Amino acid sequence: MKYFIGLDAHSSTSTFAVLDQNGQCVLRKTVDTSEKNLWQTIEQINGERHLTFEESTISQWLYLSLREKVDNLLVCNPTYVAKKQGAKTDFRDALHLAEELRTGHLKAVFHDSSHWSQLRTSVSGYLDIVQEIVRFKNRLKSVFRAEAIKTDESNFYKNKERVQELSHDSAKFVAENLFRQIDFLELEKIKYLDWFTKNKTKYRPIRNLMSIPGISLIRANIITAIVCQPARFKTKHHFWGYCMLVRHIQISAGKIYGNKRVHGRRELRDIFIGAAENAMRSDSNLRDYYDALRAKGTNHKDAKVALARKLAGITLSLLKNNDTFNNDYQEDLAERKKLRILVGQKSIKESLSSELTRK
Repeated sequence: MKYFIGLDAHSSTSTFAVLDQNGQCVLRKTVDTSEKNLWQTIEQINGERHLTFEESTISQWLYLSLREKVDNLLVCNPTYVAKKQGAKTDFRDALHLAEELRTGHLKAVFHDSSHWSQLRTSVSGYLDIVQEIVRFKNRLKSVFRAEAIKTDESNFYKNKERVQELSHDSAKFVAENLFRQIDFLELEKIKYLDWFTKNKTKYRPIRNLMSIPGISLIRANIITAIVCQPARFKTKHHFWGYCMLVRHIQISAGKIYGNKRVHGRRELRDIFIGAAENAMRSDSNLRDYYDALRAKGTNHKDAKVALARKLAGITLSLLKNNDTFNNDYQEDLAERKKLRILVGQKSIKESLSSELTRK
């Protein structure tokens, strides 16, 4: 018999709710979060086990710990979990997850158990530091803007003498501390460059991506870590959605009432938009592609997004084919596809002729 297990996991405690095929709750249990306790609870279930829990800070650890203990493991995206009525408790959350899993309403989040998880950890730490730097910079600017002091100069975050423009001692004290914290985080950020340089020599996909105009060392590390397994994207169109580079038109009763960006990884969108801006300043076919769009009347913003999509498509192709980029890459890829079709047709003819000979 199939059993559907909903797990509401936290760093301290974890709550299980188990449903059978008919939707009846056959087990509910709360245990301290440890590998041993989780294993013991799952092993109490005799049958085909299907487990789900929401993506969180401990989801990768849970994935590695429990994937061998169940027949099917789905780490679900909490964004797509349907809202439920009533009070919120750990058991009701776990029960809701189990019911959604039983009815097939959950959307999976990709997790990997290979060596790429190490690269993902380092990239995640870098992105956290970048996010903190942005937050501290916004707080620093808000201190100056509270007194209507302009902060538009390019070297504002390096010019600590601007503190003297503040009129209150408390504001000066806060600004000085924010300047010091930004400097500290910037130094910590530099340390990741050495680590990413080591990754460049360790992972060939990173070196391949750096051959694309606009894709730097940091961008190549982030792309490789997030994509991880390029085969999970069937076409470049799926990848564009994951990179949030496309919008879906919303239609009801034949009437269009706007468009909506697909839920994906915002980091990839920022990377490819930034790479497109750099590619526009390069001497390559990518710049020619942008110029051709502008000549057709496409505005700058749409042309830049189109170039970002082209870069994303090339990136996916390089990762799948373990190849490097050159100015004639699109032509080479087209010729390679034609050759594969010819080889496939030849193999079909040979198989048919061999079957006729046997007859």
